[in-house]
Amino acid sequence: MSENLQNAPAGHTPLRSIIIGGGYTGVAYAIHLIGNTTHALEIGIVEPATMLGRGIAYGTQEDAHRINVPSDRMSLYQDDPTHATRWLFSHGVLPDATSTDARGHHYVARKHYGAYVADTLERCVAAAGARVTLVHHRGNAVAIKPGTAHRHIVQIDPDRKLPADLVVLTCGHAAPVFPCEVDAALRTHPRLIADPWKAGALHAIAADDNVLLVGTGLTMADVLASLVAVGHRGLITAISRRGLLPQPHGEFANLDFLGDRAAPTTARGLLRLARQRIEDNRHCGWHPVLDGLRAQLQTLWPALPPAEQRRVVNRLLPFWEIHRFRIGTQVQATLSEAITAGRLVVRPAGIVGIRLQDDQLHCLLRPRGALVQQEVFDRVIFCTGPEKNIARNSLIAALLADGTVKKDALGAGLAVDRQSRVLDAHGRAVVGMYAYGPITRGTFGEMTGAPDIAQHVERMMQQFDPVAGLRECLAENL
Repeated sequence: MSENLQNAPAGHTPLRSIIIGGGYTGVAYAIHLIGNTTHALEIGIVEPATMLGRGIAYGTQEDAHRINVPSDRMSLYQDDPTHATRWLFSHGVLPDATSTDARGHHYVARKHYGAYVADTLERCVAAAGARVTLVHHRGNAVAIKPGTAHRHIVQIDPDRKLPADLVVLTCGHAAPVFPCEVDAALRTHPRLIADPWKAGALHAIAADDNVLLVGTGLTMADVLASLVAVGHRGLITAISRRGLLPQPHGEFANLDFLGDRAAPTTARGLLRLARQRIEDNRHCGWHPVLDGLRAQLQTLWPALPPAEQRRVVNRLLPFWEIHRFRIGTQVQATLSEAITAGRLVVRPAGIVGIRLQDDQLHCLLRPRGALVQQEVFDRVIFCTGPEKNIARNSLIAALLADGTVKKDALGAGLAVDRQSRVLDAHGRAVVGMYAYGPITRGTFGEMTGAPDIAQHVERMMQQFDPVAGLRECLAENL
């Protein structure tokens, strides 16, 4: 099934661009590709979901699931920070007392932000007129092979083939995986919820159920908000190896993290500089320092040799994530109230195994620094977040196997160059193939948050014209 959003011009052969992945990253790329070239474009977005621009994060329809940063920091356009906020007001989402905090920051339901992203794409395509065609190809890409008349051929399951001059990999987050051994018979049991994002996943939970949440990050906070919204009143226990919770927001300010200093070349040096900058700016708190670090990450990360990057990932990543990926005001209030009331208990522990007995889940937990112990729960919900192993994506696995792509030095994502061009098994840039979003996080240090992704895509489009990069294979069309 395809969804045609706009008709293309006749006469002039357009650049054929296939975007694999129609979540936030894929749509952000399409928007900035259209806006930063005057060439005729025929864009295909390969995405199994019905709606574009949503993905896991913005596909939720629950009012309790909020954006985690204010709308003024969620614009798709770097030079127009209030673009998203204006859209929310013009479409009647704002004003809304439940979405605006005491500082005047707006944390709307994520479904509204997803609608903003999708509508921005539609408006962008409409404004381009006959120059642009955009088609939503419902399905999954299973292979990318060399073409003849066109640089690449993208195969969609099982028998559709799309010619492409330009292929853009924007595969987002993969479905969660089990964090411990789980019997096959238990994997589909209603008392064990492996994917809390699946529609209706939490509907069967009784109000008094004793619930175990495995994971203490933003997914856990969303699940808690959902349970509270439907009147759950039983005990909720949340565990993770360190028991760390996402931090609340503080002051928003632009701070120059490096100043006149050289970028550190060790993980310890980076940590030392961060602590020093926090001490130097203690009047405004740590939040602007971490935001400044994030803003300069594309300078800081390449300065670290691969061994030091691995030290950051292995030693500092959990602490970075709870300070970097902060929690929205409303969800933070729900979390704090649940902890204060004793309805939510957060513990540092891992889960070793689960078995079903007498219609209850007997869980083997390993508290930090202690022996394994068994505890019984009515429900277990895995909140460990999306799978990070990119090879679990069948398309990526196939491309890795034939050498079209390779993993980055950390094994965290695909290897790309500073222009986001995909590198093959020999380290050469693949002509006409780019990657953006979470699958490039190992190269850029961080590429998960929506603002970071949109800014990176926009910056790449402005600095490196993808059409110019294909002149040798499209000379007859340019």
